[in-house]
Amino acid sequence: MLERIVAVIAALSTMNAPDLTPWGISILMLSMTTISVGGWVWETVYCSIVERRPVRRGFLFGPACPIYGTGAVAVYVLLGHLESPLAVFAAGSVLATAIEYATGRALEKRFGRRWWDYTGWPLNYRGLVCPIASAVFGVFSVLVVFAIEPQLIAFFSSWGEAACEAAATACALTFAADTALSVVAQDKGAGRWRITLRR
Repeated sequence: MLERIVAVIAALSTMNAPDLTPWGISILMLSMTTISVGGWVWETVYCSIVERRPVRRGFLFGPACPIYGTGAVAVYVLLGHLESPLAVFAAGSVLATAIEYATGRALEKRFGRRWWDYTGWPLNYRGLVCPIASAVFGVFSVLVVFAIEPQLIAFFSSWGEAACEAAATACALTFAADTALSVVAQDKGAGRWRITLRR
């Protein structure tokens, strides 16, 4: 196992630079938005089934969980050059878990409450991460690198440069406005009804 981790770190050090042109960044922004909305749908349906009542997930007012989109784009940019699904699974599990933990701690420190809680799950750490979720993130990382992101890139590339940049700008502005409004609402306590403590 240690040899595999060393191999992943060595591979990361030789990775190709991502496409940082405005068009490339726009495509990544559109991919992030798409996966964020998909993550929101997944969490809303899953938590509603588990809790046997309608549950609205996420920090934002809009139907998006940016942690999914951000994590997916980070995995693709950092690990997309790896050819081994096992290496992507291992590195993706670690990367996504780190993002989940950092996000959970930041939200907890800033707002004094949690948006998820793995307390009671086997081998959880502070209720913010656990091996079962990490394994799910690993599988998702493999799907992102080898299936989801290549399809999204091909789809958005077909729009053309101007359309991608315009749509990405609109998405970025929408996320920025929603984030600002959601922070204000959380500070005033208006967002409490949207928080579910257990997954």
